[in-house]
Amino acid sequence: MATPIALEDTTWTQDATDLIERWAAEGRRFTADTLREAMRPAPRQGMEGGVFIAAAKRRLIEKVADNTSRTKSRNGGHQYTWVGIPERHLAVAA
Repeated sequence: MATPIALEDTTWTQDATDLIERWAAEGRRFTADTLREAMRPAPRQGMEGGVFIAAAKRRLIEKVADNTSRTKSRNGGHQYTWVGIPERHLAVAA
């Protein structure tokens, strides 16, 4: 008998990106912990970092603080606090 194949969550990255874009436009401060709390689990470890890096490269967000993760599995690992770059969101809205 064949073993069923688990389907990967192919929309997680886009959903996480959309959420980061919304928070950035609102001027909200957020971290990877905030994203983990608001989203379903990422299909693979480390995907959260990828969406933050992509948003930063697009100049949608910037680092505003260094802190420690509260997520048990991260065992107190380092993370950044991010906020939207206001000038970028004004230009996108125009």
